[in-house]
Amino acid sequence: MHKKKAVVKYQNEKILKGWVEDFRLDRESFIFFPLIEYSEEERMEINFDSLKAVFFVKDFIGDKNYKKIRSFNVDLKITPSQRKLIVNFKDGEHLYGTSHNYGRHKVGFFMYPVDPKDNSERIFVVHSAVESVRLMKIEI
Repeated sequence: MHKKKAVVKYQNEKILKGWVEDFRLDRESFIFFPLIEYSEEERMEINFDSLKAVFFVKDFIGDKNYKKIRSFNVDLKITPSQRKLIVNFKDGEHLYGTSHNYGRHKVGFFMYPVDPKDNSERIFVVHSAVESVRLMKIEI
């Protein structure tokens, strides 16, 4: 099975970097393979209930000095099934993105950043870490 680079952020602000394999929403946990500097364990089982989000990333380095776009004033190609939304986390962080599957019926949902230069390709947001979600008006 193919492993994907990921950064796991817990609600207590702990961060792990590594690889995720077989990430499925119909389970209470997933298998994570941390980079050696984050854990001596070769693989870990991580429960969704303690997480803030799982960021599926392009690389582990990123650019801490890069200022992410925090608006929808970008050339954004979305499909009719996507919704624009702003996620406000309980810790004060805000994410701007789109989602195909936003809903309260599961442990969380996937979203895609609006910023094309964002290091995250997609983000799994855990509902229990969210203060609010603002769905943006669809322009016709």
